Amino acid sequence: MRAPSPSSRNLALLLACQAVTTLGVMVLVPIMPLYVATLTQVDTVGAERWSSLALAAPALGTLCFAPRVGPWCDRFGYRRMLLLSLAAFVASMLLMALSPGVYGFLLGRLLQGMSMIGVVLTIFIGHAGNTASRGRSLGLQESAIACGALAGPALGGLLMDYWSLKPLLIGAAVFTGGVGVILWHHTSEPEKADPGPDVHALAGLRSVLADADLRRWMLAACLTQAAAFALVNVFALFLAARFPAADAIASKTGLLHALGWSAALAASPLWGHLNDHGSPRRHFALAAGGCALSVGLLVIADQIWLVALLRVVQGACYAALAQSALLACSRHVPASAYGQIAGFSRSFMVVGQLLGPLLIMLPMPLLTPAALLWPVAALFLIAGVLVCQNPQVVPANRLQH
Repeated sequence: MRAPSPSSRNLALLLACQAVTTLGVMVLVPIMPLYVATLTQVDTVGAERWSSLALAAPALGTLCFAPRVGPWCDRFGYRRMLLLSLAAFVASMLLMALSPGVYGFLLGRLLQGMSMIGVVLTIFIGHAGNTASRGRSLGLQESAIACGALAGPALGGLLMDYWSLKPLLIGAAVFTGGVGVILWHHTSEPEKADPGPDVHALAGLRSVLADADLRRWMLAACLTQAAAFALVNVFALFLAARFPAADAIASKTGLLHALGWSAALAASPLWGHLNDHGSPRRHFALAAGGCALSVGLLVIADQIWLVALLRVVQGACYAALAQSALLACSRHVPASAYGQIAGFSRSFMVVGQLLGPLLIMLPMPLLTPAALLWPVAALFLIAGVLVCQNPQVVPANRLQH
């Protein structure tokens, strides 16, 4: 039997790392309002606001560094950057697990964003294969994310109801550290594409935003992440209000999130295949519309099975969004600039992760949890409309000059 190529081995190990780190992140995210309420220095009224800040905190850490991750990977090496990111991620998980109060917990969330683990993995995975199969690689990355997000909410909800989350957070940190050791010993540095003489122009945000089509893609990516993270903050409150007599609401919230991620796990490779052989723009618009419709219909879902069905639809559609945006943006630039454009794309997604919880926090005192779903659906819909505006066929090296 022929041994796997270095690029195939890299991809497999990186996908495993993506799944493990996502599990560590998603243990808390779907039940954030419920967990924050158990910390010291938090009253019942303030739990919703503190949970919004906790959801947004990683975005602050990532935002400052994401545009520079691509050049740093090229300069210092992808393996070295990945190891540093994993070390910071492990430290953040331990800090969150061991902090009894909300301030230490928020500091851990901030450090989690500063680790930039998601950005480093995206760039490394994009270089693990060739340009023609990048859609497949990004689709498999979304499946790995969905795999971790599938297990995380289910475990987090069950432990929140019946025991404690802290042992799981500590275990996830230790396991991630072990994965880092394996990656260091078994991954190889990817080959670097020959940079063109003018690729350095991408180092400035202005040169990216000067392109009208890229500007729309960046804004659309931002809006979809804002919608997704706003939904995370609203969904647990919506379930508690819609089904007040239900017991073990944290477990049900986690399982419903896991159901949505199961659909994303199954759909992500299909979206990647379609993107390699078709139009990421069309697929993004269709998926954003599907997310808007499935979220909007939640307001009339009066039974758990209807909520579960809509979560499946939303998860399958959501799987297309990030990978389609990343692939579409990468096709605007030379192959050697993929790390830079991926960093900028992830930066805008992080801005959305920051804005979503904060924006939904403003109308929380005024609207019911069900009414809060309408702004979330609107964000998805606007993102889909944005990328459909005046598309232009352009060469892949449009930003070289």
